[in-house]
Amino acid sequence: MELKHDKVIGYILLAVGVVMIFLSVYFMFSVFSGATAPPRLFNFPDISMAPGEEINKILDMGFWYLLMFFIMIAGGKIASLGVSLIREIKVEVKK
Repeated sequence: MELKHDKVIGYILLAVGVVMIFLSVYFMFSVFSGATAPPRLFNFPDISMAPGEEINKILDMGFWYLLMFFIMIAGGKIASLGVSLIREIKVEVKK
Protein backbone atom coordinates (compact mmCIF):
# COMPACT_ATOMS: atom_id res chain seq x y z
CA MET A 1 0.00 0.00 0.00
CA GLU A 2 1.52 3.23 -1.12
CA LEU A 3 0.83 6.42 0.85
CA LYS A 4 0.22 9.56 -1.13
CA HIS A 5 2.22 12.66 -0.29
CA ASP A 6 -0.99 14.50 0.61
CA LYS A 7 -1.84 11.86 3.22
CA VAL A 8 1.63 11.99 4.78
CA ILE A 9 1.46 15.77 5.01
CA GLY A 10 -2.08 15.46 6.37
CA TYR A 11 -0.99 13.10 9.14
CA ILE A 12 1.93 15.39 10.01
CA LEU A 13 -0.37 18.44 10.19
CA LEU A 14 -2.88 16.49 12.26
CA ALA A 15 -0.15 15.45 14.71
CA VAL A 16 1.24 19.00 14.95
CA GLY A 17 -2.22 20.43 15.54
CA VAL A 18 -3.07 17.91 18.26
CA VAL A 19 0.28 18.50 19.98
CA MET A 20 -0.32 22.27 19.91
CA ILE A 21 -3.76 21.81 21.45
CA PHE A 22 -2.54 19.52 24.23
CA LEU A 23 0.51 21.67 25.03
CA SER A 24 -1.55 24.84 25.29
CA VAL A 25 -4.07 23.13 27.57
CA TYR A 26 -1.22 21.74 29.70
CA PHE A 27 0.50 25.13 29.97
CA MET A 28 -2.78 26.86 30.85
CA PHE A 29 -3.52 24.26 33.52
CA SER A 30 -0.02 24.49 35.02
CA VAL A 31 -0.24 28.30 35.26
CA PHE A 32 -3.77 28.43 36.66
CA SER A 33 -3.09 25.62 39.15
CA GLY A 34 -0.04 27.48 40.46
CA ALA A 35 2.56 24.91 39.39
CA THR A 36 4.37 27.46 37.22
CA ALA A 37 4.27 31.23 36.98
CA PRO A 38 3.12 33.02 33.82
CA PRO A 39 5.74 35.00 31.91
CA ARG A 40 6.31 38.46 33.41
CA LEU A 41 5.00 41.03 30.96
CA PHE A 42 3.63 43.79 33.17
CA ASN A 43 5.24 45.78 35.98
CA PHE A 44 2.77 48.19 37.58
CA PRO A 45 3.51 50.08 40.80
CA ASP A 46 1.32 49.70 43.88
CA ILE A 47 -1.96 51.60 43.94
CA SER A 48 -4.15 52.45 46.92
CA MET A 49 -6.61 49.58 46.31
CA ALA A 50 -4.22 46.70 45.64
CA PRO A 51 -0.51 45.90 45.57
CA GLY A 52 1.10 46.18 42.16
CA GLU A 53 2.29 42.58 42.35
CA GLU A 54 -1.29 41.28 42.39
CA ILE A 55 -2.27 43.49 39.45
CA ASN A 56 0.76 42.26 37.51
CA LYS A 57 -0.11 38.63 38.27
CA ILE A 58 -3.72 39.04 37.11
CA LEU A 59 -2.70 40.77 33.88
CA ASP A 60 0.08 38.24 33.21
CA MET A 61 -2.34 35.35 33.69
CA GLY A 62 -4.93 37.01 31.44
CA PHE A 63 -2.40 37.56 28.68
CA TRP A 64 -1.12 33.99 29.09
CA TYR A 65 -4.68 32.70 28.76
CA LEU A 66 -5.22 34.68 25.54
CA LEU A 67 -1.93 33.48 24.07
CA MET A 68 -2.62 29.83 24.89
CA PHE A 69 -6.20 30.13 23.59
CA PHE A 70 -4.82 31.50 20.30
CA ILE A 71 -2.34 28.61 20.07
CA MET A 72 -5.13 26.14 20.81
CA ILE A 73 -7.32 27.61 18.05
CA ALA A 74 -4.37 27.58 15.63
CA GLY A 75 -3.71 23.92 16.52
CA GLY A 76 -7.33 23.11 15.77
CA LYS A 77 -7.11 24.80 12.39
CA ILE A 78 -3.87 22.94 11.55
CA ALA A 79 -5.38 19.62 12.63
CA SER A 80 -8.50 20.36 10.54
CA LEU A 81 -6.32 21.02 7.51
CA GLY A 82 -4.51 17.74 8.14
CA VAL A 83 -7.79 15.83 8.34
CA SER A 84 -8.98 17.36 5.09
CA LEU A 85 -5.76 16.22 3.41
CA ILE A 86 -6.08 12.70 4.81
CA ARG A 87 -9.69 12.21 3.75
CA GLU A 88 -10.12 10.99 0.20
CA ILE A 89 -12.60 12.87 -1.89
CA LYS A 90 -14.30 10.75 -4.52
CA VAL A 91 -16.23 12.45 -7.24
CA GLU A 92 -18.64 10.51 -9.43
CA VAL A 93 -19.99 11.95 -12.60
CA LYS A 94 -23.39 10.63 -13.69
CA LYS A 95 -24.68 10.97 -17.21
